[in-house]
Amino acid sequence: MKRLVLILSSILILLPFSMDSKKKDFRPSLKAEKVADLADWTPEDVEVKGSTQGFAMWGRYCVVVHDKGQCCVFDMKKKKLWASYFLEGNDSHCNNAFFGKEKASKSSKFPLLYISECRGGHACLVTDLTDEGGKVVQKIYFDNEAGDYPGSMDWARDLSGDYIYTYGGKNGSFKLLKKFRMPTLADSDENGEVHLHESDVLDVTRFENEINIWQGSLVDGRYAFLPDGYPPHKEYIHVADLEKKEIIVSKEVTDFGLEPEGLDRKGDWLYVIFHKPKSPRHSTLYRFKLK
Repeated sequence: MKRLVLILSSILILLPFSMDSKKKDFRPSLKAEKVADLADWTPEDVEVKGSTQGFAMWGRYCVVVHDKGQCCVFDMKKKKLWASYFLEGNDSHCNNAFFGKEKASKSSKFPLLYISECRGGHACLVTDLTDEGGKVVQKIYFDNEAGDYPGSMDWARDLSGDYIYTYGGKNGSFKLLKKFRMPTLADSDENGEVHLHESDVLDVTRFENEINIWQGSLVDGRYAFLPDGYPPHKEYIHVADLEKKEIIVSKEVTDFGLEPEGLDRKGDWLYVIFHKPKSPRHSTLYRFKLK
């Protein structure tokens, strides 16, 4: 009987290891499907200004943010524009955008929208959206004491946890993702600001030359999704493993003839908004299979 117990115990100890060893690595196909040219969902009398930049999804809605702060909110179920306005206090490049978990108030329709200023002060502009407009309610800064971000810098959310990342580097050279705890509105100082420091960094992932020109960014647990490039350069959707600190999949999308920008994930699909040069009305939404 004791021998039987020992054998069973050994099997139970080895079983998780055996099962884990057979797990397939995450290597999504990134098979592409066109969702819509958003010009088809936008009334003719609505003018769209500024290049297509940030993109985020919440329920049936998606938000496209343009350079200099125009925000277009679409009802994806009805396939039509729900609201369009210029964001109060935001005339930035709006290079990336994502919804968080926290709401400005119980009556808010959407969670807070986090928009990357990108240039200038490199702030993350935390915005409360309504059907009539959007207002910045907090600004998050990374003080960059080490000087690791010599140029522009973006912000990305981790969908799987309460974390936020800074993302940037040098075009044609290295890129860095730095992980922080996600600030809340309660963390704001008397000026409505949060300042993160090098001592707040929880983890760092560095890419040397694999990413040429960074665009939007999104993290989901172990993996980061990173569009790259603009015409006339080659363009890609990269998937990076943040544990292995390496890019594991690169899907070239140069033949789309469009510039990959912001992105979000819904289920087994990665949604990416593309900018059509000199035609911001024709923001084009694609989705990529994550299996």
